Amino acid sequence: MIIQEIIAIAGKPGLFRIVVTNRNNLIVESMLDKKRLSIPGTSRISSLADITMFTTGEDLLLMEVLNRMHEHVGDKAIPNVKGDASSTKAFVSEIIPELDHDRVYNSDLKKLVQWFDILKTNSCFPLESQKEEEEATEEAVSETAETTVKAKKAPAKKAAAKKAPAKKAAAKKTAAPKAAPKKSTAKKSPASKAKK
Repeated sequence: MIIQEIIAIAGKPGLFRIVVTNRNNLIVESMLDKKRLSIPGTSRISSLADITMFTTGEDLLLMEVLNRMHEHVGDKAIPNVKGDASSTKAFVSEIIPELDHDRVYNSDLKKLVQWFDILKTNSCFPLESQKEEEEATEEAVSETAETTVKAKKAPAKKAAAKKAPAKKAAAKKTAAPKAAPKKSTAKKSPASKAKK
């Protein structure tokens, strides 16, 4: 699934999939109960593609973290988030050992595991970026375009050899006639009319 289509909305539990976008609002579908909602454009919305996690080195995109979690867990059960925070922290540390625990709070880890569970139950893995998908389609299109261009170029060369250069006649431009000068339409005063 494309990660740009999945969002989190402040004040609403779970994740949402974007169905339709308008200038003023979004139509989204809840990944928890499949209900559709209209969300105003003034709501605080976070795309999962824009979220990163702090590490000791460079920050990791959430998409990479979730894909790593999917590879690590597979079909196994994930730990209970509502239980002990240390078990959640240990679970995430197994998958991402470079995670910076000074800047990542337990509530963030809890939310990460909840989001992973939602995505796993909705069969959203592997997560892909829209750019990756566009590049794959562009490569496929360019390969097919190259083969069709090569096939069309050979007959086009033969046809070009048969054509003789044609001479084009120069078209003469005629000058547009000049408009006649306009008569003055100055208003005569009532006194000048009375004299006549």
